[in-house]
Amino acid sequence: MKDKIKWLSIAVVSASMAFATPSYAAHAESSAKSDSIWIGSYGRLHSWRAISRDEIVVWASPSRPYLITLSRRNPNLRFAHAIGVTSHIGRITKFESVIADGWRTPIESIVALDRETAKSLRWKKTQSRKKT
Repeated sequence: MKDKIKWLSIAVVSASMAFATPSYAAHAESSAKSDSIWIGSYGRLHSWRAISRDEIVVWASPSRPYLITLSRRNPNLRFAHAIGVTSHIGRITKFESVIADGWRTPIESIVALDRETAKSLRWKKTQSRKKT
């Protein structure tokens, strides 16, 4: 009888471990696949950079950059000193918004980038000025 109880307790422990919360690496993997950014329970982004009036690159950590495309232009995005991003339970999805200098702009899409691509992105000129 003791052997059966011991065996049953081992089975229960291993079954509970299978349903445990996924690790941080699993969250990072799933975020790239599911068009969302896992920012954890602290809800902070590592850094950000505007590359146009409707696109920003955000880093959830130093090694996880994402390109966020906004649904419309935000005129204050280029000159904002800080941004806010709404989130739900530690995750930023395309149903959230970016807030810069009082302008709230919905997110259209989120794409995971590699570090080299993210570092190479710079401000895009929306209009080229021609001298006449």
